[in-house]
Amino acid sequence: MSEIHPTISPALIPANNELNALCELIRHEKVILWVGSGFSSYAGYPTGSQLPAILLAALGELPSDAPDPRSASLKEVADYYVAAKDRDSLIYLLKEHYCKTPLRFDVHESLALINRVKYIITTNYDPLFEHAYGDRIVKIAHDDELPSSTDYPEKTVLLKIHGDLSDPNSVVITSDDYDKFDKDSIIWGKIRSLLAEYSVVFIGYSISDPNVEEMLRDIHKRLKERKHPYYFIDSKIDEKMRVHLSDYALHYIEMDATVAIDYITGNTIEYAFVDGMKNPALLSKSDQIFDRKGFRVDRSFTAGKITHASLVPTRPGVHSSIGLTLSSKTSESSDLIDFHNLITGYSFEPVTLRAPTCDITIRKAEMNGVITIDPTIKTFQYLELKPHPVKEALVDLQLEQQPFRLGNLRAKIYNSAVLLKLEIEDPDFTFTLYVTHATRAGKINFETHQIISDIDRARTIYGLLDGWIQGDNLKILSNGFDGSLTIPSQSVDNTPGIPSMREFYQLYSDLSDIQTVLKIKLQLPVDEIKAEDCEIICQVATLLRGRKELINEVTTTFSNTEQIHTLLNKKDTPGVQFSGDGWKEFSLFNKVIKVPVVIEGFDLILTNEHEIQAAIQRGDKDLRFRWKSKTGKFYGRFATFPSDEKVQTGRQKEVSQ
Repeated sequence: MSEIHPTISPALIPANNELNALCELIRHEKVILWVGSGFSSYAGYPTGSQLPAILLAALGELPSDAPDPRSASLKEVADYYVAAKDRDSLIYLLKEHYCKTPLRFDVHESLALINRVKYIITTNYDPLFEHAYGDRIVKIAHDDELPSSTDYPEKTVLLKIHGDLSDPNSVVITSDDYDKFDKDSIIWGKIRSLLAEYSVVFIGYSISDPNVEEMLRDIHKRLKERKHPYYFIDSKIDEKMRVHLSDYALHYIEMDATVAIDYITGNTIEYAFVDGMKNPALLSKSDQIFDRKGFRVDRSFTAGKITHASLVPTRPGVHSSIGLTLSSKTSESSDLIDFHNLITGYSFEPVTLRAPTCDITIRKAEMNGVITIDPTIKTFQYLELKPHPVKEALVDLQLEQQPFRLGNLRAKIYNSAVLLKLEIEDPDFTFTLYVTHATRAGKINFETHQIISDIDRARTIYGLLDGWIQGDNLKILSNGFDGSLTIPSQSVDNTPGIPSMREFYQLYSDLSDIQTVLKIKLQLPVDEIKAEDCEIICQVATLLRGRKELINEVTTTFSNTEQIHTLLNKKDTPGVQFSGDGWKEFSLFNKVIKVPVVIEGFDLILTNEHEIQAAIQRGDKDLRFRWKSKTGKFYGRFATFPSDEKVQTGRQKEVSQ
């Protein structure tokens, strides 16, 4: 449920403007990370400056000519270690320190969660990025692995330029390793291209590698002002460092690496929905963010543009909040009253406020920490709020006294401290129940579609509703609340122009009987059942239930024999009495329905004697006799157990009315 806050909490003021600019670049996937060992220290791994002391300590007592870990480079100490032992021992020691279980790796997980950095370059040996990203990252340590970076365009590419401990031959640490290190390799060519195409943020990295410095200097010289901004993040950037890096036109952010990443990822999460609405590709990449925050985004697209997006909570306790100022432009404030009722829980009906009648100023809108409305836009032309159900459940509707029950209906349950709303959106009908908690008083809206293709289900729906209108109590059973709700009988307002529920119930009861008794399947029209169709349905159903119908005329067929000639030539023949089987035809929904009937007639006379005599003269094989009753005593009634053979034969009595 949405909430209104009378005041707004000020947003976190960024550490500096450079960090804010960097956040926006990262949010729009325009930055690559260049990560050094300082970035992994929070996980319990040694930094590059700490590693020399670790290597020398592993050698035990050292001679006086051993390197001083405070001044010697890592390369010098690594050379000394290999000379004292061997390279395999050095690799083993590196694995011992960098392949151990990290104390934590939540900062790396945050980068994996926001999924906004396509390329990460690192000199680190540790596997933190691999742990955080899982199968969503492609690791590159050799030139021959580079093609796989384009085989999986949806994955992040991790370039481990100092090698990977899973492949000891790739590790770069000693002088020999650096001599073999080819600055003209394909990987370095790729990195040079990335530095020209993207902004770069150096984090936990001192930029002391001469190959890297040479590359940065060359790119800056070639691109000059057109170069994308480069950022350098460190907890302390002294003047000596600034002078050393002055040739590369860096933007400095003096901040602890983990604090900076926490701010950057938090900012990206906060703007994930707003950025995604501007760029649909970012919206789809943010699904894991939304899932972490406890909601999903239902969206629809037209020609690649988002035409609709709604945020739906996926777990309890996730709410949206909006800080805004509303003022009516007219004396009529019904829209604001509806809005107030919605956000205070007195209503669950959607509300749309529009600029012609209301000033709408939004200060902040968010769902569980994710901004839902662009904060750069302050005034709006319209504001639409739709409540979301707190639960979805299955319900049954049944009458207490009559055998009508609809089961396993999917329902949405909305609940506030004031009101309960249960809404069923069935393909055939819409049912809405409102219950006020304080008084337990309720209200129901029940709207049905006029044409329901499943005749037996339609009979149940209208029978249930009609029975409730006529005085039976309606019970609602659900797994969404304890026990059941009993709704006393009350009147229901029908939509103008639609027959009453009793008429619908009778109509579908007639259709059900026709299908059941005649063992046929009716295909109802899509739009409407016309009045003439309703008359035919009623006529057929009443015939099937045993009512006698007056018959105007019956046609019988006899063979052209002498016996028939003799009967015709008797002029003093009294009125004939007749009893036999026949059928009556009805045209319903473009289908001919044959109803078997038993025919009874008294005082019958021929009406087509001249036609019969002409047929005899022609020598016709069959003679068709048409009979009428002089006294109107000619009836037809449904044959309860008709013979299938008789129904199908062409020598049956035909009934016309």
